[in-house]
Amino acid sequence: MRLIKIALCVLLLTVFMLRSSLSVQAANGQPEPTLLNLELLQERLNNPSNIEGVAAINLQHLIIDIRPENAEFRNQFYRLLQTTLNQSTKPLGLDLSYSQIKGDFNGGNLGVKVPLIEETIKSVFSQEEVEQIKSKSVNLSIFKSPQSSSTSLPKLTVWRGRLKLEETQFHGKVDFHNTFFLKGVDSRSANFHKTANWSDCRFSLFANFGGASFRESVNFQRSYFITSAQFKQADFEGLTDFQGSHFQGGNFSKVRFHGAADFDKTVWDESTDFSESWWSDRGSFTKSIFNASVSFNQSRFSGSMDFRDTRFSENLNLREASIEGLMDFSDVGFNKGKMLNIDHFMFDSKSAQIMGDPGIIGQFITVPTLQGNENLLRKLIRNFREQEQIVDANYIEFLRAKLRLNTLWGRIFGVNINTASASRLVAIGFEPKQAETIVRVREEQPFRNLVEILRLEGINLATYIKVYNRAIANSKEATIADNYSSCWQRFLRITHLKYGVEKLLTIQQWLQLEILLLLTGYGTNFPLIFGVGIVAIAYFGLLFWLVDRVRRWRPSPILPTALETTWMLGSYAIFTAIGLLEIFSASTQPGLTLLCLGVFLLPIPGLILGIIYRRGRYHNLLNTSYLTEDGSLRQLRLMIGRLPIMPRYPLFRERYLPILWDRRWNWLNYYDFSLNNLLKFGFNDLRMRDEFIPGLVTTLVWYQWSLGVLYLILLLWTLSRTIPGLNLLIYLK
Repeated sequence: MRLIKIALCVLLLTVFMLRSSLSVQAANGQPEPTLLNLELLQERLNNPSNIEGVAAINLQHLIIDIRPENAEFRNQFYRLLQTTLNQSTKPLGLDLSYSQIKGDFNGGNLGVKVPLIEETIKSVFSQEEVEQIKSKSVNLSIFKSPQSSSTSLPKLTVWRGRLKLEETQFHGKVDFHNTFFLKGVDSRSANFHKTANWSDCRFSLFANFGGASFRESVNFQRSYFITSAQFKQADFEGLTDFQGSHFQGGNFSKVRFHGAADFDKTVWDESTDFSESWWSDRGSFTKSIFNASVSFNQSRFSGSMDFRDTRFSENLNLREASIEGLMDFSDVGFNKGKMLNIDHFMFDSKSAQIMGDPGIIGQFITVPTLQGNENLLRKLIRNFREQEQIVDANYIEFLRAKLRLNTLWGRIFGVNINTASASRLVAIGFEPKQAETIVRVREEQPFRNLVEILRLEGINLATYIKVYNRAIANSKEATIADNYSSCWQRFLRITHLKYGVEKLLTIQQWLQLEILLLLTGYGTNFPLIFGVGIVAIAYFGLLFWLVDRVRRWRPSPILPTALETTWMLGSYAIFTAIGLLEIFSASTQPGLTLLCLGVFLLPIPGLILGIIYRRGRYHNLLNTSYLTEDGSLRQLRLMIGRLPIMPRYPLFRERYLPILWDRRWNWLNYYDFSLNNLLKFGFNDLRMRDEFIPGLVTTLVWYQWSLGVLYLILLLWTLSRTIPGLNLLIYLK
């Protein structure tokens, strides 16, 4: 009785497992594969199927054994299949989907092999097929007539019909070398267990390898993809070689490269997508050409990545990508205005580095916003400083400062999305539907920061970047109306009792940062601040000469000679021209730089000068210069702690004598005095006398001296950031 129960249990378990297996097969809709023999092959050859509207030989769901031990069947298989495919009056495709092919598969044996002679091609193929073969995009060298025996001429294998390999299992090597697929290849989710050779192939109409798995090395060298190459979610476990291939475009999103991937000397004519791809080993695009945009968004590079000597006609997008090794952009070239976008890029290891030509690669790098990229920019600056590429580090520093400036501008004048009306939101760049969505969502919960709008349906990154500098998300201001139109209303908003101080501090920060950017490039542009200094020194030198030498016109004139006037005005023009040339060559906004410089140089000195000449001067020693010099020494001096007024102690005063007006080189003293005040060094210790001198003249001197202190700080700060080794603190981590 016990044995009977055990037998019944085993029987029920077997029935259950069989039923489950049948249910899974039914759910998948795929029958069990059948072993292909000559009778079944002949039947399929005699009765082509209509698959997706295309006539094709149906060899689906079969086990095709073409191993060496089954040589007789293998020979018959190739012979019968080739005869049927090539002798058909109309292109006949081959469908091997869901089949298992055991042994090496030589696809070249099934096509039409022809020498590249125009007469031969016209005699074998139809007019439409001839036009495809002779198309310029195919890049084939076809001879008009044979120059020698046909055996020495290059040959080409042509597949006239469509090749479908959906979920086909290739257990041996696959060889389609030097084959032209006139109707394309559909190899979705195919599995290549051994090496696959697709070198020198041409893919017309379509080439779909989406989801395909290449267990060993695969060779696509010098292949032409006349249509967009589809490799989405493909898996390359061995060496991948696309060297010298030509793509109209491609979709390589979510591809996994477990081995080295070689895309050297490839050409990409249309947009290419490598987003979310994973590169476990070395990847290389050396000497490649991208004639359209290329995206590596959210890609992961575990090994090195080589873009040396690559040309980009559009932007290269590395948004949210990550590297663990070296990414080399040496000798890379971008079209004018095109950039390398590394928004939210990540350095995932201590050995991760970005390398490029010193002084060049930093100009191409950009991120759209500061939010979310502060740590990235800090690491990028350290990356270039560790490689002693100070210029590139300064480019990134300048970019970071500009982004911070935009952020401050948004805080001051940005529209609060928590309080603005729908029409106001549309005015700053949102679509009407997007504005309605924002208004609806904020009624339930105000936005805490602007990034939260990316969670809303219908709002993408492009919209976020578009409105980033125009919008803010301040939940504290939810009770204050933000839809102001007049300047007076904006002023009332800024001076609001609750937020006025915060706004004023933000404005102060914005002004300080704007001044640093315009005058020094945020400490990264020595030629710029050098040009600013030359203009300032020449300007104040002219002012001091004017105040000291042009005393009055009547009753007895106290004026400089014509020769001295000529020398002074001529030298001022030369120095100013040199300074302006430096500013215009170094500044990204020379007009604003000059405007900012004019704010410091023109109003206060101009006002002082106007008052002096309006009042006139009627003091003692009117015929003696206001400037005195230390007559005990003539030498180049560094005068950091020197003040511009003559000392009071009698023993020191004895050494200071008025400068000589009657010398032809007297005009140089005024530039020397201006140099002393601004840069704190000069050829003589020149100071203003402290008696019988108008207070406004002293005020003018102290004003330049104060500007000189600020200028010297900015100059030393800039030098410390532009000269390697001057400030070792910048290398500390």
